Amino acid sequence: MTRTITCCILTLLVASGGVCAAEPQTPSRTWPQAYAVERDEAAGRLTLRTPYYVIEHDLKQGGAIVRIGLEHGRAANLLARPIETRVLDDHGARLSDLYDVTPTVTHRRQGVNEIVAIGSRLCDADGHTSTWRVRTTFEYRWGYVKIRRELLAPPEAQARELCVLTTTLAPSLCHYGYRDGRTEHDGGAPFSFGSNVWGKLRPDQAEDPELRTNFVPRSMIFMDPGAEGLEWFVGSDLAQWDLQLTGRRGEGQCLLQPSREPLGLALSIAPLHSPDAARPLPPSSVFDFYLGVPIHDGRAHPPWLHATFNRNRGDWASPAQIERWAKSGVQTVHCHNDGDYYDDGLFWRDGAYPPYPDMDRFDRVLTDCRQAGIRTATYFSNKELHPSTEAFQEHGPAWARTDRKGTIRHNFYRPGSEFGAQMCLRSGWLDFLKQSIDRVLTNHPLDGVYYDWNVALQCCNPLHEGHTDAATPAQGHWDIDELLDLMEWTRSRVGPRGLVIIHNTTVPMYATENFADYVVATEWGYKKWTDRAPDLQDLPLEWNLAGAVPRGVISYGVLDRASPPRLHRLFALEALLGGVAPWPASEATYALMPLLEPLGDIGSYRFADWRNPAVRLSEPRCAAAVYSRAGETYLLLVNLEPTPSTVTCAVDVAKLPHPLVQPTAASQVATTTAAGGVAQPSPAALDVRKLIGSGVEVTVPGDGAVLIHVQ
Repeated sequence: MTRTITCCILTLLVASGGVCAAEPQTPSRTWPQAYAVERDEAAGRLTLRTPYYVIEHDLKQGGAIVRIGLEHGRAANLLARPIETRVLDDHGARLSDLYDVTPTVTHRRQGVNEIVAIGSRLCDADGHTSTWRVRTTFEYRWGYVKIRRELLAPPEAQARELCVLTTTLAPSLCHYGYRDGRTEHDGGAPFSFGSNVWGKLRPDQAEDPELRTNFVPRSMIFMDPGAEGLEWFVGSDLAQWDLQLTGRRGEGQCLLQPSREPLGLALSIAPLHSPDAARPLPPSSVFDFYLGVPIHDGRAHPPWLHATFNRNRGDWASPAQIERWAKSGVQTVHCHNDGDYYDDGLFWRDGAYPPYPDMDRFDRVLTDCRQAGIRTATYFSNKELHPSTEAFQEHGPAWARTDRKGTIRHNFYRPGSEFGAQMCLRSGWLDFLKQSIDRVLTNHPLDGVYYDWNVALQCCNPLHEGHTDAATPAQGHWDIDELLDLMEWTRSRVGPRGLVIIHNTTVPMYATENFADYVVATEWGYKKWTDRAPDLQDLPLEWNLAGAVPRGVISYGVLDRASPPRLHRLFALEALLGGVAPWPASEATYALMPLLEPLGDIGSYRFADWRNPAVRLSEPRCAAAVYSRAGETYLLLVNLEPTPSTVTCAVDVAKLPHPLVQPTAASQVATTTAAGGVAQPSPAALDVRKLIGSGVEVTVPGDGAVLIHVQ
């Protein structure tokens, strides 16, 4: 790749917030900021707003949340119905907090967070008051709301259903994933990772099955893919949802089904669901849960080009290698040496320091990268502590993630070779991990961190539930509260312009990703590519999720060394169509980057992936992504077949992210070549009237792409 191309790529990165950019006037989306709060008594609204999202409570409907909207989303409201608390009593009467027109509502500021406390009565549809009460505390943090809901039952109360949360979601949030609430207690595998179970529920598609389970999921994530989303998840104390009400697991219900009135997805989460017989309830029951949204700043992301290095028997990344990375447009690198791959005993044992005898060489690589304009991080596992460390020998059993028998899980990558033993953040491991991270960042010229195993996991260690006896059976917990604590601490530790990279394959979360600059996904859990690239609609939802964070999609999860070069190229092309990039960056990725050079400052555009409604193509194996800003649009047309295809391309300019008014010119400005590179000849004019009408014919190279400019 020529130096001219490299300079163009680096210019794009600087202009869109890369390492060399000047300090911004306002914080980035990853840095927590204060909420603007408005209370309108006449309208009965309490509104909490950030530059990225808004949440409204209705003070005349029990103080319930009635609106969640994203500044750069599509739907005006992600809720088609308010978020309701509901009880079905022993007589079958439906009692709801929405019918309380005079709830007590207070709020106060705590740092940059807001605390909203609401007390409501449960009433019937006619407004008749019951003796049931609900007290809810909403702790508004950055990108998520931590909610504690306490239900106060009358003496000797019984109920058929206790629904802590029920609502109807906007119909556009029709793709979802959930982490199953069943555990080892319920016949599940010990140490289950709990990957998301993915599904679709489109109100207009009768064949889409509803979701119904007697076990409350640990988390649920909903999305309008590539655009926006909403998530719900429980706090670390799983017994609140599994055992608190009846002492037995599996007596609740999570139900997700289509709704016609209002149109959307009806969601109800009930830790008690007993339609045939009422069950006695405790006087007070407390439930901790969260709502999260993706923080999207509305800007297109330059493809994230990333590389890795390690000690490699002392053969560190050389200045020449670093220069090659810089010329190829690599923005970030990290040290990844979590196993004894070279059989020399020198690797970064999780929890140990220093890992190498030649740490000066490690620092030299970091310094050379910084001088080349590349930001650096190093690897930390949020779940692994190496058994050889003093910390494990002293605290391993107390900090470990265990099964019901007290067994500690060890992660091996080959017989006799261990990454580490699994720890649970709901223990002293969290403080030790923070200290370990701080020590490394203090002693070495790093820009930030790379977190592996950045996920909450279920654990059966009773010591993490306040017991002093390890033989006492655990009721069940996971470490989500602590993971959020770690992410907030990390962002604070590296600062507003520091580097945070997280890896969360199969379990993406908006709440944790909001603090990250980049996310790594799709390492495992998906089918191998064989002779062709999958259809775009069959790509994983985590490929680009809600489009809020630059993502790297791991190619070695579906490709291997035996995969033909064509599949690597198609992987890179499908990544471009989703606004993401292969991870780590491949030669096929580097070769395609000049396609985007004509855009200039990529961050000044809005991006719409291959699902965009503005571009229509006549061929099913061709697709288009859009970069749009005021006055101009670039269309990236991709052909996923090996032979050239002449397609009819038509654009509805009113449906572009930035609608164009009476465009006057269109031209083809770049195309891929048979040799695998990119050519940028003199622009070839296209008939703009046909383009915005019946369509123009464009020839797209096989396994290739063209870039069209409309203004």
